[in-house]
Amino acid sequence: MDQKELLQRMPGIAYQLVRDPNGKFRFSFIDSGVERLLGFTVSDLLEDASALLHCIHPDDYSAVFSTSITAAEEGRDWHHPFRFIHPDGEVLWLDAHERGEQQNDGSLVWSGFLFEANERKRLECQLVASEYRFRTLVEQAHDIIFTVDANGIITYLSPNWKQHTGYDIDDSINQSFETIVHADDVALCNAFIQSVITTGPEVDDIEFRVLHADGKWRWFTCRASSIDDPHSERPQLLGIAREITEQRQQREKIARMARQDMLTNLSNRAHFEEVFERHLAHAAKHEQPLAVLFIDLDEFKPVNDTYGHSVGDQLLVHVARRIKSCLRDTDAACRSGGDEFLVLANELADTESAEQVAVTIAERIRTELAKPFTIEQAHISISASIGIAIFPTHALLPRDVLRCADRAMYRAKLAGRNRVCVADCRAGTPCLR
Repeated sequence: MDQKELLQRMPGIAYQLVRDPNGKFRFSFIDSGVERLLGFTVSDLLEDASALLHCIHPDDYSAVFSTSITAAEEGRDWHHPFRFIHPDGEVLWLDAHERGEQQNDGSLVWSGFLFEANERKRLECQLVASEYRFRTLVEQAHDIIFTVDANGIITYLSPNWKQHTGYDIDDSINQSFETIVHADDVALCNAFIQSVITTGPEVDDIEFRVLHADGKWRWFTCRASSIDDPHSERPQLLGIAREITEQRQQREKIARMARQDMLTNLSNRAHFEEVFERHLAHAAKHEQPLAVLFIDLDEFKPVNDTYGHSVGDQLLVHVARRIKSCLRDTDAACRSGGDEFLVLANELADTESAEQVAVTIAERIRTELAKPFTIEQAHISISASIGIAIFPTHALLPRDVLRCADRAMYRAKLAGRNRVCVADCRAGTPCLR
């Protein structure tokens, strides 16, 4: 049997896909099975693969390309099931297994095998509906499979236990899970076990920390079901645990990015406004004042123009540190954008003293920022114009308090910079301090 005949008898499609340095896709090889399975001729695809690639289902397109390109750039094997819209409109499930590599000219080459996976997908859906526990075992057998009783005693561990935790199975069997789970997560795990074993309300997967044998904490997620075994004297829970340390770290990083200015590590404007609204609602409920300081650096642009943006960014980092050093533990600060910063001074005793406390904090910041900075052997001097607004003296709504502080800052700029200005609620304009 020659190679061509062999390929024709294969149930799938062998191929080699190329993305040239200009981003154009073409098949350097694809066997004739593509016409039978996907409705495209070989000759068309050898010139331009885009027609076939654009038939990947829109919901799967981005994931297929991003993961396969990353795998090729890293020289890794890649496998990804996805949906394909046949030219006749039928939606097929396809399975692709390939290895990609990057060429010296920047092009990417994937060599792989593609086959229809409709039947497999149908069986998977059937398993989901009728055999949840079996599906869990089949799909996630590479994760830790375990059983525990109602008292939290571990009664079974899959062979990959040591691979994930560093502990020998014999040393862990018949031990309480509490010996390796973080103390802050024990109550959650116990509640999860009891809810599953007693067939209580349906519970979501849980996340908890496990102490690895190397002394470091690893994050795991777990799903479980009760074991209906009439021969067992003790109720049992069957669970599958997967390590998610890296995913958890990524989630936490994304969460930080959503609320944190990545240059200065202060809060960003959006997160500051959320905090501000919560504190203002609390202050209004308890009839307490709070203050907002709007800080704008004077002559910051010449620093970027003279020394470059790298020095300018470092200066902003040093400015943020000096601002934080001037605050009380209860105060909050953010980088609003560019060279602007906001400070929230809360837990003020009363309206009469609120302004004085805010001015004291502002003057402390102004004085600190007026001191020279040394960055990359350059001695840089700047100053700051600071506006202050007090709730409820100057405004009642969060946006209005911020607007009053902003206007007060501009009044400080107009008055010569390097000074503190407090909003004047009587005249509707800020007044100098």
